[in-house]
Amino acid sequence: MLFLFNDVVFDLGDLNSVLRSGEIPLTSAQVEALTAGQLNALVREAVFADPNIAKNKPKHVKHLVALITYVAPGANALLAVRPDGAKTHADVGLRYAHVPIETLAYLWGRQSDRPLMAADVNSAVWTRSSGPLPQATGTG
Repeated sequence: MLFLFNDVVFDLGDLNSVLRSGEIPLTSAQVEALTAGQLNALVREAVFADPNIAKNKPKHVKHLVALITYVAPGANALLAVRPDGAKTHADVGLRYAHVPIETLAYLWGRQSDRPLMAADVNSAVWTRSSGPLPQATGTG
């Protein structure tokens, strides 16, 4: 299973294996009870702490995207942006999308040759949206 987080495509493999690996610092009960608002807060906190987290801490982000996929099964892409001057994690903008698997596979292939650039992802995903993308809901 592929998931795009900003400008990095992650291959989750089997979602259940990632969730049950014991590497995510949540119990099975906590994963089951996780709400979209709580998950958005986790993602915002992580991106606020490190705007380039997808490249700096890929293992951590792989766990986050596994949780996203579990809590919001239709999402397979996330744009998470910490604007200049952000004062708290609540200032981090989140935008989820469902991207065709062909597009994710194309980006995955490009990524294997060289790191993706924001322009690659923007032209393949975010600017091709046929309409406004839904904003993430809930802050915690």
